[in-house]
Amino acid sequence: MSGRLRCYSFHSVKGGVGKSTLSVLTALGLAQRGAQVTLVDMDLTGTSLADVLPLEAPAWAGTEPSATLDLLRPPTGFLSHDETRERMELRDELTSEAIEQEPEGTEALAPKSVPFLNDFLLFATPDWDEQRDVDIRTMLWRMQGVAHESLRVVPSSALPSDLDRTLPVIFDENHSGFLEGRLEYLLEALVPEEGEAVVVVDTPPTIPGLSRAVLSLALRLTREPKQPLADDGFMPERLQAARVDWTAFLVGSMDHQDIRAANRWLSQVGEEERPHVRFLINRIQEGDEHQLQDMLKRIIGNDPNPLLNAPAHVKDDRSLRFFRSESVPKIPESALAFLEEG
Repeated sequence: MSGRLRCYSFHSVKGGVGKSTLSVLTALGLAQRGAQVTLVDMDLTGTSLADVLPLEAPAWAGTEPSATLDLLRPPTGFLSHDETRERMELRDELTSEAIEQEPEGTEALAPKSVPFLNDFLLFATPDWDEQRDVDIRTMLWRMQGVAHESLRVVPSSALPSDLDRTLPVIFDENHSGFLEGRLEYLLEALVPEEGEAVVVVDTPPTIPGLSRAVLSLALRLTREPKQPLADDGFMPERLQAARVDWTAFLVGSMDHQDIRAANRWLSQVGEEERPHVRFLINRIQEGDEHQLQDMLKRIIGNDPNPLLNAPAHVKDDRSLRFFRSESVPKIPESALAFLEEG
């Protein structure tokens, strides 16, 4: 028996539009309202939610700080926030040393000190046994001040030693199928036995690569019947059985360049896929709604793409710029109104 997954992903054609802030806002706001939420940080481009949120990494009793982590074995607890930060720096040192000694060796690829999404995406057992995969509990960090049952975070690594290995993969269209397949297994592990779970995904800026893989996954899983990635029709069993609702937000700003680029990408969305894709203008100022409609007409004419014609929007609110401090704010109901628009 499988429950329901309600998914939201945030995409953008460039950085700096507040995509990550919206991802955290959505995950934290829904968790504070009683949902069971997993926030997945897929923005593996040099930033990490572990750097800006008060997160605590999973820990294994009896495991030395410098030891290679056994991702097939569930953790026994959590590090403190300070311990987590220390282990992150230690991971970078250990991995850098291993890469310097043997760039393609097993030690260079082994997860150390703290686990990250990078480890899940590139995981392989020493004997390449496809029947054994990461225990999802090893990936689920907790946030200070929020019950772990309500909000779990899967952060990516922005450590230089990890970026050297992951960046060539996530922007390479030749790897998009592989990444999409790994994301299927990640989602399968998050399907509840009953009831509903929410998954919020922050993707890298620009659409090609990993962000496109997430979009493809969203559109395949919301079709009836679901469309498998594999040529042989295989899809992970629990994911195949689950009901999946997904809204992918393309985030932009009140900027001509953003709107023109969004129009190009949104014009490729088919009619049957449109219910699952929204254009979202972030950081709107008072009165910008009317200016936006005029701007749309000037830029793309009188017959704009239907997805662009009625964008959702989020007003600029300084109180929700929570990357400037490590406190956990209370998210007002009005801040999540864009989830219900359209």
